[in-house]
Amino acid sequence: MFSIPQMVLVTLWFTFYNLLTSGTGLGLAAGGVVLNGLVVGAIMGDISTGFYLGGTYELMNIGLNPLGGSTVPNYNMGVVVGVAFGAVAGVETGMAVGIVVLATLASTLDVLAKMVGSFFLHKAQDAVGKKNIKGAMNWIRLGFWPRILLDATIPLIILFAFGAPLVEAINSVIPAWLLSGFKTAGNMLPAIGFAILLRSMNIKGNFQYVIIGFVLYAYLGIGALGAALVGVALAMIAYQNNVRIAEAQNMGGVGDE
Repeated sequence: MFSIPQMVLVTLWFTFYNLLTSGTGLGLAAGGVVLNGLVVGAIMGDISTGFYLGGTYELMNIGLNPLGGSTVPNYNMGVVVGVAFGAVAGVETGMAVGIVVLATLASTLDVLAKMVGSFFLHKAQDAVGKKNIKGAMNWIRLGFWPRILLDATIPLIILFAFGAPLVEAINSVIPAWLLSGFKTAGNMLPAIGFAILLRSMNIKGNFQYVIIGFVLYAYLGIGALGAALVGVALAMIAYQNNVRIAEAQNMGGVGDE
């Protein structure tokens, strides 16, 4: 089902991504799920599936943060697995596999990873108590690896090893109407995601830009990227006009004095 280079590259990429985000704090506030979808899609030779599932899972991920020691769905793992399986077995199957991974394997291993990680944190605390700062930092760095292995590397190895039987089991258990439902839900999620974003913006005072974007997309056939670029241009014009107005008001105030 998967070639050895594909399995190795996907596993190495996701391990590196987790190492980068966990070890340096450079995790993306938004867009990390899309990035993983794109990279895995490129490795699997199906970038369109990577974009589609990456955007779908990113919209599910909006506003979801693992505060404290809580465990939330690992959408990065879900999109990596979903794109890998979707590239070889279809988007609907990929989404189903990704959701199964989110609901079971990823969440369970995340809890286990945090339990294992507490051992290294206690060792680091003991080192701090002895004023051994270097030793504490070494324990913290060492503690990254169980989390990375359990959250990224080991699950991918398991899923790739049992890939074909897993897909066959899912296809035999999940009815066709449910797989079709996954696809329909995926098509609806972008609209829901945009609605969530619009609610957080000052739309009442800028509704004219919503109308312009709708006309560009629905009536003129301009794609989302083209409409976004027009929006950027309009935003720059509005900003420059506001700067000129502020400067004129300041100059008027100085003249009055």
